[in-house]
Amino acid sequence: MKMKKAMMSLLLAGCLCFTACGSGSGSTTAAAGTTAGGNDAATTAAAEGTTAAPAADGENYHYIMGHGAAEKSIGDLYCLKFKELVEEKTGGVVTVDVYSGSQLGTYGEMMQSLQTGDIGGMIFQPSPAVSFVPELAVLDIPYAFLGCTQEQIDKVLNDSEFSKILYDSFDKSGYKVMSFAQAATFREVTSKKELKTAEDFKGLNIRTLENNNHIAFWKAVGANPTPVAFNELYLSLQQGLVDAQENPYDTALNAGFAEVQSYLVDTHHILYPNLFIVNKALYESMPAEVQAQFDEAAEEAKTYAENLMKESAETDKQALIDAGLTYIELPDSELQKMKDMGTETVEKLVREALGDATVDAFKNSLAQ
Repeated sequence: MKMKKAMMSLLLAGCLCFTACGSGSGSTTAAAGTTAGGNDAATTAAAEGTTAAPAADGENYHYIMGHGAAEKSIGDLYCLKFKELVEEKTGGVVTVDVYSGSQLGTYGEMMQSLQTGDIGGMIFQPSPAVSFVPELAVLDIPYAFLGCTQEQIDKVLNDSEFSKILYDSFDKSGYKVMSFAQAATFREVTSKKELKTAEDFKGLNIRTLENNNHIAFWKAVGANPTPVAFNELYLSLQQGLVDAQENPYDTALNAGFAEVQSYLVDTHHILYPNLFIVNKALYESMPAEVQAQFDEAAEEAKTYAENLMKESAETDKQALIDAGLTYIELPDSELQKMKDMGTETVEKLVREALGDATVDAFKNSLAQ
């Protein structure tokens, strides 16, 4: 299989070279085939990317974008809105194909493909990317943003001492951050078990991301965290392999978790942002005018996504309740207990991984 993929990569790279270099005009795409850790879907997407019609000056830029969420989730709609806006603003000089539901691989595979240029962009929740950009781990500190307004969080993530450190880390890793979209909403829990207090989480078999900091948090509150691939999660909940999971409302709704869960529990433990990043080299290959149009489309798509997230905090939450889930709002006293149980453990891990400077910059930015 690796040999087959390598041959496909070489053939596709040759085709791209002929298209972009063999004539006086052509198409610049994020894809030149798959690398180790890539997959056939990415190769297909890359090949399709070469068919975009050239712009008037003979050059265009094709972005293959992937995410792991379900169709019609906020992450999916965010990608599609950006596609609509950037194609309109650039008059087709930039074109975008969106692949949902991990069609281009796991988050780790997509991060690698984005880094190497096999795909052009991603919109996703940050936690799975910690192994590629370690500084993202500060966002795993539980309850860090509890009680903050959207404006306060936006400043921390997009315009602060901490964001400068974070953006520079992405830059060094071959990515360009377009923005963080958020609406001061969080990842919440659905469960088969009634959870009314911090004590009730002891012994809970909960699916979590394959993220050491998230796993450490759930262990600290007494739960039994188990990483499960998202495309296997519904079946795992249905068969009782895990009893609970944690995701934003829209993800839980679109994945149909209300069919295999009994309770919706507002834990507010981790912020729910959507991070939009692109391949740095592809972005920088575009002329300044196109970059400006690209940036404008990204900013407008961010606002669109944030409005969806605000709406989701009401409509998708109610839809989960209407679908049969019993709603439990943990009181502030219980949230504080969970914070006290888990924050110190995770912050210690993050400081050991990153050093004090980055964590202190994050906390200082929060305090401003």
